[in-house]
Amino acid sequence: MGALAAPLGTVLVVRDSKRGRESASEERAAAALLAQLRRVRLDDAFLTEQRASTEFLEECATAVLAFRDREVRTRLRDSVRIIINAPGVARTTNAEFHTYRAYEVAFEDIWQCLEARLDRKKPPKPSREWTAARKDLYAYLGVAADEFDATEAAHEEEQEELNSRYSNLF
Repeated sequence: MGALAAPLGTVLVVRDSKRGRESASEERAAAALLAQLRRVRLDDAFLTEQRASTEFLEECATAVLAFRDREVRTRLRDSVRIIINAPGVARTTNAEFHTYRAYEVAFEDIWQCLEARLDRKKPPKPSREWTAARKDLYAYLGVAADEFDATEAAHEEEQEELNSRYSNLF
């Protein structure tokens, strides 16, 4: 019985040691990725500079590759692409004001994926907004701009109506 327990114990120790190294590596990668995202949150114009954009992409790619789960890597990579492409797409669609919206969708998905992976759970299903941004960022930012313009026009119309009612009182 003792002869069987020793090899089994060795196998378990090696397995647990490997899991521990992988987990530590993913924790470091998550911290590195979150540090890069913090740079974008602090200065959303930071990615408009070519050098900063390239550095951001390289740092994020290095962090993403540290994750063992293919689905997590794919989701993280796609979210980083949304972030990196948002400023240029926003400029071409005249939706610069809405770049933050693409950032927020990507940030939220990254957060959910990292949280699930560090808890050793399957990542949650991506949001509809993230899926739309991933599929066609031009359309996504265009719709955001159109929604904002429609809301702004409705608000202006409402203000004009209120102003006319108010002016009729005096």
